Amino acid sequence: MGAAERVAASAGLLGSFSPSQGLEVDDAFPRGAEIFCRLDGHLDNRGELGDLAAAYRRWGQGLPARMRGDFVLLVWDPERREGFLARDQLGVRPLFLAEAGGRLFFASELRDLLARLPATPAPDRDGVAHWIALSTRPGTGTLYEKVERLGPGEMLRLGPGGVSRSRYWAPRFQEPLELSAGEWAERVRERLRGAVRRRRDPERRTGVLLSGGLDSASIAAVDPDSLSACSGTFPEHPQADEAELIAEVRAALGLDGVVAEVRPGGLLASVFEYVAAWRAPLLGWGDFWTLPLLRAAAERGVGTMLGGDGGDEVFAPRVYALADALRGGQPRRVLELARRLPGSGPHVGRRREAAMVARLAIVGALPPRPAGWGLPGAGDGAPVWLTRTTRRRLRRSDDPDAWKRLDGPRWWAFAAHGVSSGIESTGVFEHQRRRAAMAGLEARHPMLDLDLVELALRQPPEQTLDPRFSRPVLREAMAGLLPDSVRLRPQKALFESLIASAIRGSDALAIKEILTASDAEVGAYVDREEMVATLFGAGPLSPGEEFRWMWQVWRLLTAEIWLRSLSAATGLPEPKQPLSQARVEVRST
Repeated sequence: MGAAERVAASAGLLGSFSPSQGLEVDDAFPRGAEIFCRLDGHLDNRGELGDLAAAYRRWGQGLPARMRGDFVLLVWDPERREGFLARDQLGVRPLFLAEAGGRLFFASELRDLLARLPATPAPDRDGVAHWIALSTRPGTGTLYEKVERLGPGEMLRLGPGGVSRSRYWAPRFQEPLELSAGEWAERVRERLRGAVRRRRDPERRTGVLLSGGLDSASIAAVDPDSLSACSGTFPEHPQADEAELIAEVRAALGLDGVVAEVRPGGLLASVFEYVAAWRAPLLGWGDFWTLPLLRAAAERGVGTMLGGDGGDEVFAPRVYALADALRGGQPRRVLELARRLPGSGPHVGRRREAAMVARLAIVGALPPRPAGWGLPGAGDGAPVWLTRTTRRRLRRSDDPDAWKRLDGPRWWAFAAHGVSSGIESTGVFEHQRRRAAMAGLEARHPMLDLDLVELALRQPPEQTLDPRFSRPVLREAMAGLLPDSVRLRPQKALFESLIASAIRGSDALAIKEILTASDAEVGAYVDREEMVATLFGAGPLSPGEEFRWMWQVWRLLTAEIWLRSLSAATGLPEPKQPLSQARVEVRST
């Protein structure tokens, strides 16, 4: 799709609405007879829709359902004093909302919304509890009290009668398409190629964050012409380092680009930089090396960076087909499917196979529990150092069976819920958009293309199951495009050693100072003595324990720095211990 058929990102939306005074945008009130339209994000099918004001006159509030891309749309009719706000179907572009002084304030960036409110809202205790417990909070709440997100595929109708909220799009079950493996591969390949082309930068170069993994390599492979491959390598951490695989993909596709050679350092500094810039805690731990890489790409003419996020969810094995077989009275079918799950086989053993069947078939077949339902002992698996009050908050605000309420078989419902709201609720889109913005780039996600998602949701569940590896259809679609060393590789890179060494290395004293301080803000959520003993007094850890320890320290650390920023009168206080600096060497290839 060419530049003439796209609408690129605007500077963002910022405004407010009240039934009595109407709409205000950028400190102005739209007047006159013309339909007022403002788009934040990317409209990928402008050629089909034409002028947005004319499209609104034609389709009215049905317009957002016809739009494709990552967007928030504001439409206002000054004569009728009514309009709406709508967010794209998968929630890639955000919109934040808060009420104050009789007005509804809205902004496409959280920090801009907070700046417009009379006072900074307090931390939302349920949100903070989920953050430090490594849990994804359901719903549209944020880490600030009474600040919400407009949900994926949702619309806010604005008019003299007030504000009403509804969902204009939701995933709808359709019977699977009965295609051969070759036909599926061809359709997925072409749909992904279209998704990548629609997301290319119309004016500057387009980059791809290329690892040695299947998803990012597939994005590069379907349309490699003039792509700039941007990669990180980790010579001191072989479990994370994919330098050889990245080199194979670059050579096979003829890609130039930028490589960042990364060593531990700068982890804690990246948290302070992010919190100061965005007034939110940092979700991902990779900014200390990814941000220098993105900035180098921008200096070399890249304007849009593509990522492989969403591939795991879009092409995930439909494991709850076991639950549907059990609900249909087919116990033998349950066992047949269990033996086709990724990683299954004779080596698994009967005990582990029975555990998989119990979790996926029996628990998956049970009716959905009400939101907030949980026994007093529920929430086990959460950190032992959480207070009782925090555990209660987790139980009462959780909704682990929300996916079961979708109207369709369980295999489809779990997948549809994951791609239509599960990914968005993690905050990954917000994080990657902000990180790209700090480098002067736009972040886009071809795997989360609505047409590709709707196709993938019609794949027969049996075709998604392969004991050798996950995403078999995507792997087949990449045959002849990617080296088999990447295409058929069953495992992913492991980053725990890199991040754990950064936490235990040159930033260790500063991290411990922050989290063990007697006035630490996270003390309102954790038993401090138990937390310190567990995280800072533990002996050698197994690989699984190391991974969980890394994430627990990371979430506590990012929450503490953000919470301190809210109570700081002037600036964000840094620890007395010096912060390590990033050790990233960037070179062109």
